[in-house]
Amino acid sequence: MSSDCQEKNEITIKYVIPNDLKDCYVNGVWGMVSPKGEINMHLYSERLPIPNTETISFIDGNLGTVPVDTKAGGDVIRLVQSSIVMDIPTAIALQKWLGERIDYFFNKIKETKKEHKDV
Repeated sequence: MSSDCQEKNEITIKYVIPNDLKDCYVNGVWGMVSPKGEINMHLYSERLPIPNTETISFIDGNLGTVPVDTKAGGDVIRLVQSSIVMDIPTAIALQKWLGERIDYFFNKIKETKKEHKDV
């Protein structure tokens, strides 16, 4: 760290965001601790499969709306959106950060319920 930062007793951090950054919705996680002691975490979104094929009958010359046959691959799809590897200190910091956000969320709900109750 530069002596300039130490003299000011503060530091400015610049976040570099790549142009191809994308938001990902996730509703599940799978992972493990590696032999090196790192956390491997795979975040996924889970959904029912989109059919590979559908067969739809014609009714009076018009395409029907209900498939007579559907073929899909698998019962559930888990699309891995991101794979993350972190050391234990980072995992602990992430756990703390998530806990703070969850506490904030539930405290806001309590406040909102109390405000509506008092009205």
